[in-house]
Amino acid sequence: MTHPVPGPVDAEPPLPVSRRVLRPVGYLLVGLVWTVLALVVLALGPGVLVWIALDGTMTVGGIVDGLAAEPGELVAFLLCVPLIVLIWGPGVLGVLTAATWPLAALSFLYVGRSFDPRYATGPLSGTRYVGAGRATGLPTLFGVALSLQPVHATRATDLLMRWYVTGWQPRAGQLVAMLPAGAAWLLALVGLAQDLPAPARVLLLAAAACLAAWSTVLARRAWRRRFDDAATGAGDVPVTALDARERQARLAAARARRDARGRTGR
Repeated sequence: MTHPVPGPVDAEPPLPVSRRVLRPVGYLLVGLVWTVLALVVLALGPGVLVWIALDGTMTVGGIVDGLAAEPGELVAFLLCVPLIVLIWGPGVLGVLTAATWPLAALSFLYVGRSFDPRYATGPLSGTRYVGAGRATGLPTLFGVALSLQPVHATRATDLLMRWYVTGWQPRAGQLVAMLPAGAAWLLALVGLAQDLPAPARVLLLAAAACLAAWSTVLARRAWRRRFDDAATGAGDVPVTALDARERQARLAAARARRDARGRTGR
């Protein structure tokens, strides 16, 4: 797949020598910014669990006693549990993760391409514009610019672009697939409490591992429905998002299914 996001890429005309000299520095700075953001997201997700495990001082006894003494706080806490699962599953572990590290990787890839004579005379990346409400972020009245998209597609950039659109244009199935991961994160957080009985900790951590594995399976299925099955016509990627080869493959698959139905009806 050349570019999973529909819409034209606004590529600039050939760059002057001065800009070609400076662009690796620009891409490097952009890559460092996205790397920092990706590390922040990593810290909010598994990083919190690693820190608590290494610290070894977290307890939940005081929290449980306080909730038991205040029924109102207990109700509020129980209402917050689904919100925590939603924020840390589809939000932090899903959308924010996929919306940060691919841009860092693309930026560093462009740094390398900046020194490649094959890419010396033209732009390395472009911008796609999508309609309002069709990209991750705050609501806007106008279109949203999705930058750092490759002008020269390769297998590496195609893979990175699939992760890119997973973060910036997520599908419902991909978000739902991360709900068990959010529950796994919360159970693991509680399971690391030092004042819980050892059997309870083992049970919580085992349940967290099972939920994480389940989420991985669901996420893989959602990925295949969106991307891997696109060439056969079984995915939900629109035709406008496919390159010529993939459109031909989808057409051939549709004809094969039509012929199969015709043979079955005879």
